[in-house]
Amino acid sequence: CPPDKLVLQVPTEELFEGDAVTLRCRTQGHKSVTGVPFYREDEEAGTPRDGTELSLSRLQLNHSGRYSCGGWLDSELSPRWEYSAPVIVTVH
Repeated sequence: CPPDKLVLQVPTEELFEGDAVTLRCRTQGHKSVTGVPFYREDEEAGTPRDGTELSLSRLQLNHSGRYSCGGWLDSELSPRWEYSAPVIVTVH
């Protein structure tokens, strides 16, 4: 993955109903990312006020799905919008 692409980080352990989970949107390089919305099945799932993390508490089965994030990456020329690859989240 190129160092200036976004990556959605999701815990690797199994998730169960009632659990809490934090999704993190990061770059693999040292660039900053701002204005980060999170998506579930291509619909907005939330936008943190300040930061790159979205907390989901009291998970339910309907929280399962394909998640991704987007954001403005700093660039030498000008900021540009990027999306992460989707990650499947399964709640048991």
